[in-house]
Parts: sequence; structure tokens; C-alpha cells
Amino acid sequence: MKFKLNLLFFSSLILGIALTALIFLKVGVDKIIKSISLISWWQFLIIFSINLIILLILAEKWKIITTPYHYKSNFQRILIAILGEQAISFITPIIYVGGEGIKTFILKEDDEEKSFTKTFGLVVLDRLAEGFSLVIFFLLGGVILFFSKYFFSGFFLIFVSLLILILIFLSFRIPQFFSKIIDFLFKKKLVKDKERFKKEIEIIKDYIFHHGNFFNRDIFYSFIVLILKTLQVYLILLLLGTKPSFFHIYFIEVIILLTGLCPTPGSLGGLEWSLVFIFSLFNLPSFDALSLAVVLRATQLILVALGLFLIFPYSTLKIFSNNFK
Repeated sequence: MKFKLNLLFFSSLILGIALTALIFLKVGVDKIIKSISLISWWQFLIIFSINLIILLILAEKWKIITTPYHYKSNFQRILIAILGEQAISFITPIIYVGGEGIKTFILKEDDEEKSFTKTFGLVVLDRLAEGFSLVIFFLLGGVILFFSKYFFSGFFLIFVSLLILILIFLSFRIPQFFSKIIDFLFKKKLVKDKERFKKEIEIIKDYIFHHGNFFNRDIFYSFIVLILKTLQVYLILLLLGTKPSFFHIYFIEVIILLTGLCPTPGSLGGLEWSLVFIFSLFNLPSFDALSLAVVLRATQLILVALGLFLIFPYSTLKIFSNNFK
């Protein structure tokens, strides 16, 4: 099993590197370097500061979602857990998942009320709030596009967003519908421990029904994070000399969010090719698409390196737990 996972990781990494190298050579490395050189070091610091603001908001989100259970984790520990989660998720084949375990391990506490299972349920709940905010982001964007000249694009986004919201509502309100989803995931071997999965879902359902106000606040802060990420993309393109419209910026951010599902570490290759594709549709320079990708990756890699460094003591403790008893 471990061999298969390692094989999958290195195969996807090689694929991502090959795809990235191919698109860079196709567009022209000289053009990309010339475009990136328009951004000075202090302008890059401004761009990176948005990542730091987002990091603080993510920490506040965790404090909000854990308010009913009175977790004692200090701000520093929360930041380490978030950076660790982002770092592990970044290097896994799908960028949105993978780091929840290390975040849970760092933030869990000794008593039953804050056990690994309960903490993991809260981590998943936090991610669920981010998922809700993403659907709302698509929905509001669709409404704006619908009432502008992009009727069909707006209608499609509204339809898909509402469909997802209805499915989520049915999952939590109709037990039979919810049970069928669990049985399907278990049958397809997407869930290994059916009983544990049910227990974690019950934690989530109980939380939403009894502490919905905190969950709603989490969704709001998650939506603010999406807005900040969109503004960051807009700022980078402005510094690169491009003046995109709202329509362009919105769909560029949507593409960036969707490439997180690309089965390569850090969406390597998927992000670059997708940005070149969407830029070509908008008649924007392809080298600016790759320049945007390079700047975004630079900000991500700084946080990933920091996260891996900070979680090393925790990962060592987990891997060699027998030596720390």
C-alpha cells in the first residue's frame, strides 16, 4: 500500500513537472521572466501580505468553530496547525485534501470532549464551511453575470450552485438520503471505516443544529478569504500591466480554485495550463498567465516551506510515538 502511494506521488510529480516545463517552453521563458521583472520586491511583499492576512483569518475561523467546546490552543499553535495542513495538502495529488490529519493531531486535547475524533469532526466542519462559501461565491458570481451581458454563463453557475446547495440540504435533513450517500461511499471504498465516518458526520450534524451561529460566522469568514484571494489575483495582474475586467478576474479565480482538483502535487501543470487556456479565451497574453502562476506559487511555496518546518516536531512525535511515551 505504501509503495503504491509513493508510486502515485512520484508519478504525479513527474507528470506535473513535465506539463509545467512544456507550457513554459511553449509560451517562452524569456517573455515570462520579462513580465515577472515588472514586479518589484516591495510589491511582492504587498502581494504576500494578503496571504498573511488570510492566515490570520483562518486562525480566527478555527477559534470561532471551536468556541462551544472551549479549546485551549493558543494562537501560535493554531497557526502552526493551519500552516501544516496547507503544506501537507499542497504536496498531495489533490491540493484541497490531505492535511486534515496533521491539523487534528496538533490541535486535539487530552479529554474526551476534545479527542482526535471530535477535533477531526471540527476540522471537517471548518472545511465544509469553506465549501459552502465556495458555492456562495459561485452563486453570487452567477447572479452578477446573469444580470450583465453574460446570461448563459451566469445561468449555468446559478443552476450548479443551487443544485449543490439542495443536495447538501437533503443530506442533513433527510436521514434516508444521507444513509444512501454513506453506503455509496463505503461501497466504492472511498470510506474505510463506516462507523467512524458516521460518528464524525453525526458530530457535524449536531454542531450545525445546535451551534449554527458559529458555523454561519465560519462561512462568512471563509467567503472573505475568497474575496481576498480574488483581490490578490487582480493586484498581481495590475502589476503585470494587465487591466482585466470583473468578468475576467472572476473566471480566472474560478479556474484557479478548480485546478485545486488536479491530481498532481500543488496542482503542478494543471494550474499553468488552465491559466493559459482561460487567458487565451479572453485574448490576454499567455506569458502573463504563467507570470501570474509563478507569483502565486512563490507565495504558496514560502508558506509551504514554513509549514513543513514548523510541523516537523509534531510529525516526528507522531511517527516515532513509541519513543516519546
